[in-house]
Amino acid sequence: MKKLLVFGAGKIADVMSDYFNRDSDYEISAYTCEGVLGTDAQYRGLPLVSFEDATRLFPPDRYFLHIAVGYHQLNRLRERLFVEARGKGYALASYVSSRCWPGQNAVVGENCFVADGVSLEAGARIGDNVALWSNVVVGHHAEIRDHCWVAAGTVIGGGSVVGERCFLGLNATVGNEVKIGSDSILGARTLLTRSVASKSVLVERDTELFRLDSDQFLRISKLR
Repeated sequence: MKKLLVFGAGKIADVMSDYFNRDSDYEISAYTCEGVLGTDAQYRGLPLVSFEDATRLFPPDRYFLHIAVGYHQLNRLRERLFVEARGKGYALASYVSSRCWPGQNAVVGENCFVADGVSLEAGARIGDNVALWSNVVVGHHAEIRDHCWVAAGTVIGGGSVVGERCFLGLNATVGNEVKIGSDSILGARTLLTRSVASKSVLVERDTELFRLDSDQFLRISKLR
């Protein structure tokens, strides 16, 4: 088993740790995060050390690193940590679920997270530091560039390009041959069939709230 140091001590690290533990050839040895920590600090029953001390306690020639944090500051935090970890000499481990379907010639970069049910069609290219959550579909010859976060259920059509640091919300749909500029946000359930510039924001309205409450609705419906 390859030894792994995980950056993060929150909800995302919790989820990603479960994936690594049940379905990878990495063994998590410890966790790290920024800031001053006590000498006996722990997370999930393992040592939790300051990132400033990481190379001394868990040297890069013996440990891989995976950055397990969320999309804070539109992925800029993850980008900064990725650059700093490389600067410290760490090789950045990717997790690709055995329940993912990678197509022929599909490519996945460093420090990526590819969850269960993801479909990477032939020729798909995933850059560095990209998170693809459950049941994402990346169409043939599509490209997702570095430091992106793609939420569960998203579908990206063939030949499309997602620029750096983009966030795609739950069940977003991107058509074929669409280019999304860097630092863009697609909210949950959005549909995009045309190319958009960098820093674009697309947000879909919530479903309209029904005028009756649940008790009143049950009295007139077949859901009794």
